[in-house]
Amino acid sequence: MTKLEVLAEYGFKRDPFKALVMETADFTRVKRILSLAIESKAMISIIADRGFGKSDALELAIKDKDYSIVRVTPNDKEEIKVGDIEQEIILKLSQESVKRTRVIRTHQVRRLLGEESRQRPVIIIIEEAHRIKGQTLRSLKTMREMEWMGIRPLATIVMIGQYDPMRKRGVEEVDLRTDTFFMKGLTSHEIKKYIDTTVGNFFEPDAISAIAKLKEARNFLELQKILTSVMSYALEIGKKKVTTMEVFELYGGGLKELLKITNSTIGDISKETGLPRSTVSMNINNQQGTMSDKTFNNDRQTISDILKKKIEEKVA
Repeated sequence: MTKLEVLAEYGFKRDPFKALVMETADFTRVKRILSLAIESKAMISIIADRGFGKSDALELAIKDKDYSIVRVTPNDKEEIKVGDIEQEIILKLSQESVKRTRVIRTHQVRRLLGEESRQRPVIIIIEEAHRIKGQTLRSLKTMREMEWMGIRPLATIVMIGQYDPMRKRGVEEVDLRTDTFFMKGLTSHEIKKYIDTTVGNFFEPDAISAIAKLKEARNFLELQKILTSVMSYALEIGKKKVTTMEVFELYGGGLKELLKITNSTIGDISKETGLPRSTVSMNINNQQGTMSDKTFNNDRQTISDILKKKIEEKVA
């Protein structure tokens, strides 16, 4: 079933995820960094994968502020060129036509940024910044060096992307002048709060705790996918409330919660699997340490199989 089909089956009249913008630790950090960047007219990058709330965090940070916002949003799959940025600056800050000659257009941009920056802070927001060409990044550096009536720089530049645009070759000098902020995603506490606020009435507390341990759940979009998937699965097996078992069946998460539910100890699991207690403890606490991915995943699967068997025996 689709997300909306699942929500409808549970009696929702509207999408509870769409209505919620939750201020997270990431959002607070973005707000602080942006405030400092505006004061110093810096160039910054906000980097995170899709679904981490980059745009929402930025919107909260600039909400109700007296800023002039120039937003550059490229068409799908198109690279961002300096001409696109200059055009948006001119269209946003004036009623003038965009000059065709590059030199004249540069003077036009300098004048408009200079005049506007004397009234209020100017913020140039570039969405999908991972599509910026190296030459465009160098042009942004030149744009920040523009001076108008003794004022320099004339604007704050905020780049938002899925990966750091400074990874491109030949932009080392731009990188030195750019502060890059990597969003960390939702914490376990924030995941629980998000679930409680949206669909929590249809989840057992242990199931919520299990989902909060999943790495995939740190992303808003992935978390929504996880929630609707386990809700759909619960319906398929005749349940209206999600338990830890459904989370375990689909995602293999929440080993610590499963340990509690089965009244097992780390020593019990160590004996049944033949794994050292330290290895079991690290897996239960989702700590990989120096183990390779293969070893960690294999050991985790072994522990999961034992716990799954115990739950099935308990249910039976």
